[in-house]
Amino acid sequence: MPMLAAAVRAGAVARLVYVGRSVATMPFADELRTVHGDRVRIYTSEEHGRPDFAALATGLGPRALVYCCGPAAMLDAAEAAFAAQRLHLERFRPAIKEFAPNTPFEVHCVRSGQTVPVDADESVLDALHHAGYPVPSGCREGVCGSCEITVVEGEPEHRDDVGAPPGRMYCCVSRALSSRLVVDL
Repeated sequence: MPMLAAAVRAGAVARLVYVGRSVATMPFADELRTVHGDRVRIYTSEEHGRPDFAALATGLGPRALVYCCGPAAMLDAAEAAFAAQRLHLERFRPAIKEFAPNTPFEVHCVRSGQTVPVDADESVLDALHHAGYPVPSGCREGVCGSCEITVVEGEPEHRDDVGAPPGRMYCCVSRALSSRLVVDL
């Protein structure tokens, strides 16, 4: 948002293509549309599949610059579509750390009273989404912090690269050291 606002203030022709899985999981989507109107295009893989960066590149002027941040697969697709001299990337790459093997556990949502099982092969974020909780998310790699939730009880295993504040966890990658987490949802 700050880059788009700065470009507009400077008089540049700027637009934002905001890509995510679904609007419900995209932080600031409504605010961006309200503030920037037609300069913002919301693109969801839920509705359109993966973005076609070659199509997005069509019509860009020869001096147009492209700024892109996100997970590795998306940035690889952007690199294939845009000339290197116009593309500026920010990669989400958490540090590689060793963790105990994944085991199943439960997440109890204190506001709704619902208990959500989390399988060994799924993230807390995915389990919450499947149970109907539209927790926002961005990178899904523990870097951006948009999926931060409050832990009321239990011991999270922080697998993020940023370091969630005490009493919080990034549910896209972090898991539980205890058999149950109680969260403020």
